[in-house]
Amino acid sequence: MRTLITSSLKLLLRNKSFWFFLVIVPILSTFVLNQHQMNSISLSKQAENQIAELDSADEKVAYYSSQGAFVVKVYDASESELSEYMLKKLSMTGAFSVVRAKVPDMGKAEADEKIRHDGEFDRMGAALYIDKNFDELLSEGKEDEALTLYVLSDDGRIEMFEYSVRKELALIKKTVDEWTAPEAVKILNQKLASVPEKEIVKLSVGSSRTLTTEQENRKTAIGYAIAFMTLGYVFCGIFIAHTVIKDEHDKVLMRLHLTGMSSFEYFASKFIISAIATFLMTVVLGGCSLVIDTEKFGIGRPKFLLMMFLLGLIFSSISLVIGVILGDVMNANIAAFALFSLSSLLAGTFFPMDATSSFIKALSSLMPQKWFLDATEMLFVGDSKAYFVLLCVTSAYLVLALSLGGVGIKVRNGEE
Repeated sequence: MRTLITSSLKLLLRNKSFWFFLVIVPILSTFVLNQHQMNSISLSKQAENQIAELDSADEKVAYYSSQGAFVVKVYDASESELSEYMLKKLSMTGAFSVVRAKVPDMGKAEADEKIRHDGEFDRMGAALYIDKNFDELLSEGKEDEALTLYVLSDDGRIEMFEYSVRKELALIKKTVDEWTAPEAVKILNQKLASVPEKEIVKLSVGSSRTLTTEQENRKTAIGYAIAFMTLGYVFCGIFIAHTVIKDEHDKVLMRLHLTGMSSFEYFASKFIISAIATFLMTVVLGGCSLVIDTEKFGIGRPKFLLMMFLLGLIFSSISLVIGVILGDVMNANIAAFALFSLSSLLAGTFFPMDATSSFIKALSSLMPQKWFLDATEMLFVGDSKAYFVLLCVTSAYLVLALSLGGVGIKVRNGEE
């Protein structure tokens, strides 16, 4: 078997395509991991009980509603202290996610056109336009001109939002009528400061874990890195499967059987080659990751590389089995890319799967990456059971791949 492993490894290292995936994929994964990634869950947390700020009015707010929040996009042309107070009160209720874009040069007509566009191409419960002369118009009793509310959904919470807006406007109007604007702002802020501090306690349901915003962002970056490395590991296995297909075509496997080598031993040697290729790719990833600060991982560099190596063992083995069973180079390449695409998509490496149906979630639980992302969460919160999960998942997929691979070779030999 040692001779077979040595010769197979030499053939693999002569493959230029293998070197492409060995070098380029880890570099891309490192680049993605080093970026500051934001996901919809972390954006939703930014808008919890406070005003979330947008860089421009063109930025979409649909991502702030991943956890079922009632999102309100605010076009604030006033930027006054009174409008700031009103938006703070609305956000502090906890019932709405207030997302504001400061637009000092936007007029009412432009706001109408902008909201018509956003109502079609964005997703939100309602929108507010605050006129640049908000304070003056409010003191004159022109509430309808000072603030315009746009209903952009049939969500039942819209009535509660409308009531909250009218209530805050009435309070501000009453205070402004009794005092001058500067004094009114001071009094309203004093009332706001006297409100008892709210402490939010989140209870985890089932196996869910509560992560901080920074941890959610790091999980997103790791998910993208997992997706890129999955592509590399899958094609590593396919390149090894190419040698199996060639051996079958050249009757090499038949001659090996004459020497007494079983199909299982032959496939085990190819499995060892896939493990070596996985190790090499993980080493390259580790070398590239030295340019990244340890804090970027959130779980530590050694733990991250261990996860990637175990994930590589799984996918290089699975793709090897697929290539062996299909017995055709072109079909194997297509199947490898399909395996990468579907598994990464269903596992939630590209975007969260929290809002999907129960059927999609069931499919997601069959994907190895899903379990590795769950283990990442467990490592974030210091749960040592993550290692047990990783070892169990890896062992289960490897046993399945090794068994199916041996059977696949026997079946193909029987057909020939």
